[in-house]
Amino acid sequence: MKHFLDYYADEKYGLSVPDENIIEGHRGNEKTKKISLSDSLDNPVNSKRLVELASESEKIVLVVEDHTRHSPVYETLVELKKRFSSNGIPWDRVTILVATGTHRMMTDRELREKFGEFTDFSKIIQHDAHDSENIIDYGSFLDVPLKINAMVEADLTVCIGAIVPHRFSGWSGGSKMIVPGVAGYETVFKSHHMAILNSNANVGIAKNKFRSLINEAGRRAGVDFIINYYFDANGKIAGCVSGDPVAAHEEGIRLAEKEVEVIYDRRSDVTFISSYPSVNDFWQSGKALYTADLITKDRGKIVMISPLFEGFGDHPVFAQMLRKNSGEILKELESLSGEDPLAYVAAYAVKKIMEKKEIHIISETEYVEDFKKIGLKITGESEPLEREVSDKNLKVIVLNNCLILPKIKNQEVFI
Repeated sequence: MKHFLDYYADEKYGLSVPDENIIEGHRGNEKTKKISLSDSLDNPVNSKRLVELASESEKIVLVVEDHTRHSPVYETLVELKKRFSSNGIPWDRVTILVATGTHRMMTDRELREKFGEFTDFSKIIQHDAHDSENIIDYGSFLDVPLKINAMVEADLTVCIGAIVPHRFSGWSGGSKMIVPGVAGYETVFKSHHMAILNSNANVGIAKNKFRSLINEAGRRAGVDFIINYYFDANGKIAGCVSGDPVAAHEEGIRLAEKEVEVIYDRRSDVTFISSYPSVNDFWQSGKALYTADLITKDRGKIVMISPLFEGFGDHPVFAQMLRKNSGEILKELESLSGEDPLAYVAAYAVKKIMEKKEIHIISETEYVEDFKKIGLKITGESEPLEREVSDKNLKVIVLNNCLILPKIKNQEVFI
């Protein structure tokens, strides 16, 4: 049977696996009602309407995703500008703050692709996690310092993003645009360090310490309103929630889970998974490994399909750490030796999976040799793995993208 996995934009990757080898998943019968951006703004969760809040505000900050995320930010800005104009709210009150976290800055081309003509007449500032002069200290929570971009101190702060399954916070969205989105480097590192070692956070776990920290950071920083999109299992936008940063986010998780949850009766010998929409680099596409780990047997295979346009991305220490075992990474992490300690945390999380499961990458990236240097099996074709599945009668799960939330029947998602 031919399966077509999301690869990049509208491009698909064809995979041939015999029907008898496929473990079919099933979804619940309950469907969600499509909620448009307009409907969500007209009916916010536990909040005044955004235009009412904006009409009372002189300084408005919209905290938005960068190039590594894929919510319809441009379309959202168009709708907000139209509503603001209709209610006599000048757009020059608005500053757009790009939540880069610790990612590289967006290029001029990427800014234009993300924000269109808003780059011509809007004040757009990219967050710099290392710019200590523009960071405000909001104290600490769960032993994590809350150091956040000073620009969030506005009359009205709005976070625009997405609610998708996430390894460190359970689900993205809500005030995650604040921490880690516009937090100082120390906050980003220590929050992820806490999440990986001292929290039950994992893909799809809604209640966890990292989420508590995110909510508290949003409260202290004064987040007033969120606009969050959620997706279906095919990677398409399923709806939108707006309103109170906590209440609207919780409602969004409830709706998102119905859309992306897929139940399987057992784990696979081999899981083929596309990293889409996280396709730029291994730092981002590793999300696919976290998801596949949930439903792949120990000592089974995870086959990640991804373009990996930028190789390992802009955290070179991440690749260096992946050459070590998880115990060595943890030892160095605990002593805080070396630069970019956040890369140690990410490497530790990925290496724990690599030590339990056999990782294969299917990609036409120009950085093949970089991946081979750390022992990852990478090739531009899937045929040898397809033959192995058939020859050895291996049981396979195919995930078209990494927005899907796979679960094993009658078991917790993180077991």
